[in-house]
Amino acid sequence: MLTIAGFCILNAQSINVTWSPLHDDITLPLYAIILGSLIVGFLLGACALWINSAYLRKEKRQQKKQIKTLEKELSKSSANTNTQKPPSDFFPALPKKIES
Repeated sequence: MLTIAGFCILNAQSINVTWSPLHDDITLPLYAIILGSLIVGFLLGACALWINSAYLRKEKRQQKKQIKTLEKELSKSSANTNTQKPPSDFFPALPKKIES
């Protein structure tokens, strides 16, 4: 903040700005023109970045939906697996239980 204040003090001279031949000149301090240009440039850059990253945001939303779907399927399949008993010949090396 101190740097910006020092910049404004050192660049306080006024400059005439001509927007178009149809309008009168506007007198502005040099620091206002430079800081205004920086702010406009920052905002334009931020908008360009936001627009260019739209496909990433879309892909992230799709991945979240896919993760939710897969988690539901996993919970259903794990619930089904827990209720089913393996067949008796699933482990042939183990001795069979003798039923009385």
